[in-house]
Amino acid sequence: MPELSEEQLKHLNKDALVIIAASLQDQLRSMAQQLENANARLDDNNRQIELLTEQIRLMNQRHFGKKAESGLNGMEGQLTLFDSFNEAEGFQKKDFAEPTIEEVTISSYRRSKTKGKREADLDGLPTRIFEHKLSDEELAEKFPDGYKELPVEIHKRLHIIPETFIVDEHHVHVYASKSNDGTIIRAEHPIDLFRNSIATPALVASIINGKYANALPLERQSRAYRCNGIHLSTNTMSNWVINSTERYLSLVYERLHELIYENKVIHADETPVKVMRIDNTKVKGGKKTYMWVYRNRCLRTTHPIVLYDWQASRKADHPREFLKDFSGTVVTDGYQVYHKLADEREDLRIAGCWIHARRPFADFIKSVGLKTAKGTVAQEAYDMITDILHTDNEFDDLSNTDRRKQRQIKLQEKVDAYFEWVKQKYSQVTHNSTIGKALAYSINQEKYLRVFLTDGMVPPDNNYAEQAIRPFTIGRKNFILMESDNGAKASAMLYSLVETARANEVNTYQYLELLLTEIPKHMDDHNLKFLDELLPWSPRVQRECPSRYKKK
Repeated sequence: MPELSEEQLKHLNKDALVIIAASLQDQLRSMAQQLENANARLDDNNRQIELLTEQIRLMNQRHFGKKAESGLNGMEGQLTLFDSFNEAEGFQKKDFAEPTIEEVTISSYRRSKTKGKREADLDGLPTRIFEHKLSDEELAEKFPDGYKELPVEIHKRLHIIPETFIVDEHHVHVYASKSNDGTIIRAEHPIDLFRNSIATPALVASIINGKYANALPLERQSRAYRCNGIHLSTNTMSNWVINSTERYLSLVYERLHELIYENKVIHADETPVKVMRIDNTKVKGGKKTYMWVYRNRCLRTTHPIVLYDWQASRKADHPREFLKDFSGTVVTDGYQVYHKLADEREDLRIAGCWIHARRPFADFIKSVGLKTAKGTVAQEAYDMITDILHTDNEFDDLSNTDRRKQRQIKLQEKVDAYFEWVKQKYSQVTHNSTIGKALAYSINQEKYLRVFLTDGMVPPDNNYAEQAIRPFTIGRKNFILMESDNGAKASAMLYSLVETARANEVNTYQYLELLLTEIPKHMDDHNLKFLDELLPWSPRVQRECPSRYKKK
């Protein structure tokens, strides 16, 4: 529109003024729309900045922050990432008093009432007594008028004997008939684990226990052996581990697999692990595979069983095969594969995990800090779920029937209120934000999170499975990847035996040695009933392989 002078404006007629006013209105509307669009873009940019900021905070928390939710309570005494590399220096206190021997052990010749856990843990250690006396000549010189002996001063010190290696040399006596009829008899002697091998049950058990109970890679064990003058290559040890597992220990694993179905509640979880060789073919960088874990819910009539199952993928076929003979409830973290299995079968039900529902809220709170999180949706959700879990803890000592009744009375209303609140808040937040996704998880898992209310045997969380899989994840940090699929399968069985032994309060090394000693004696048996005597809870195993940390 051309610019008009003041004089020209005075002489404009009504029609011209209307045209000008209409043009100005169009311009104003256009500018208003542009402003609205700009504000919308600004809001979108702010949301993107907020989402990115959230992601950065959460990434920092995952990589550098405390992993446990206990950090929300400001618990002290936790090791930081830096402290873990400087453990000795971090805990050093120059003025810290040396512990007395009574604080770390109880001598075998003078047992007294247990005063604490430390004494109980080390009760029964052997004691060496050293007598320190003056000779008769020295005494006569020091006390020419005679002497009398006062009560003995006792100074106790803790001594250690490093690993000791012994060669077992078996001299097998051979006998023949004087009549030279060809009859030759050899005296009984221990059965070899492997033909013409120096391996003994104790040695192989020690290697397995080192790797699968104490997370010591074979390479590290090999170096330790070399320091003692024993040259065992990692290949040799690996062969012993895999062959002893496939030949002997797998029998116990399969028996445990049968027995786990006696329970009506099983916990399940899975975690990735890289394998270098699949079907003897090397995979560059290693193939991402999965270690699945299943753990039963220990009851008065059953015993704890922990089973690992290595598979090359995370497909539904694997739990479908593993659980094909199981009827009951599987507690999981929300992975949809399990939901798919439940849809296929009427005798299989899936229960959700409230800890997983709470975790993203906890991560958000830790990322922004307790002060900033106060009064937020995340804090409110965290508190509501925590209240549900704490209330359920009050029913731990009840029977399954009474626990279900109390859940109906005291928890049903709280659970209903939580889901009503979640759906309300979800409509008020950005759906792809951290809080939006956390709320969506609860909404999508509602059907499964409610299952525990109707069954006293079902817990509200999947902690059993997460606790069972943690030893593998710790070991994985040390060995990074597995060499082959055969090694991965063997590892699954060995982790199963070790963790099941631990769950039954059995000494893992002694148990493995017992299995490798006894099972070779029965390789020609057609009846496998002997395996029941070798299960971790059997009277024999409990008697011969007691854990030093066994609850009393």
